Amino acid sequence: MRTVILAGGYGKRLWPITRDRPKPLLPVVGRPILDYIMDQLSGPERPILAVNRRFEAQFAAWAKGRAVDVVVEPSASEEEKLGSVGALAYLVDRLHLDDDLLVIGGDNLLSLSLADFRRAFQGQTLVALYDLKRPDLARRRYGVAVVEGNRVVSFQEKPDRPCSTLVSAACFLFPRSILPLFRAFVDQAVGHQDSPGYFLEWLLFQHPVEAFLFEGEWFDIGSRESYIEAHLRYTGGESWVHPEAQVVGSTITRSVIMGPGRIEGAVLDGVVVDEGATVRDVRLKDVLIGRGASIRGEGGDSGTD
Repeated sequence: MRTVILAGGYGKRLWPITRDRPKPLLPVVGRPILDYIMDQLSGPERPILAVNRRFEAQFAAWAKGRAVDVVVEPSASEEEKLGSVGALAYLVDRLHLDDDLLVIGGDNLLSLSLADFRRAFQGQTLVALYDLKRPDLARRRYGVAVVEGNRVVSFQEKPDRPCSTLVSAACFLFPRSILPLFRAFVDQAVGHQDSPGYFLEWLLFQHPVEAFLFEGEWFDIGSRESYIEAHLRYTGGESWVHPEAQVVGSTITRSVIMGPGRIEGAVLDGVVVDEGATVRDVRLKDVLIGRGASIRGEGGDSGTD
């Protein structure tokens, strides 16, 4: 069995903090997301890290000295990206893969035991599912599954009206017999409908797909809110402030100060501040502040993400 970590996206929903930094290398309480994924992997195997050309140097620097094989996809922009299934097809073709594949999204923080997930694999496609409990949370955001017993009987990708509260946690086990179907699917996919959810919808008509439900915690780091929530999980609900950040006369609530910078006379609520930024004499709510930005005012409010 080989492990593939998909890290070829461009994280546009988190711009500006991911404009010049790949999302899997975003720090969560000071450690890159990829570090947490690597912690969960065990054994002698070297996982494959699939990345794009734009962030190749940053991933290479992170991977130096680590037991991981970095494979660069032929894309350097959002418009050129292969998509998750396209990336898998590319890897299968380029590396001549002929093993069962454990596939994990590179922006995933989850409490799922990968050892338990592997033990549950019985030779059929296996998808990790998490119960959000509320259908509205799944609307237009996740792949949604309907399960009978341990079998997935239908799958919807980012539906307007979710038929279930069970969502895909971007963790899959694909048997080697399925690998040629990645290319077959990509070759006939319409538009950008090449995500794993669309693939599973298509696959269900040909092969069984089994469900692995897990509890605990799962953070899909795709938005400001989820990025903050991931920090709060590790801090016990407190805002995360980098040890080298200077905070003077400010109130910081449910926020993340990513690196060295200065916050003075400010009130921040639901704010992410990148390293090197200066925020002074303002009230901000639900915003992302990019690296090196300077925001100054006299008590003005902002609520733009």
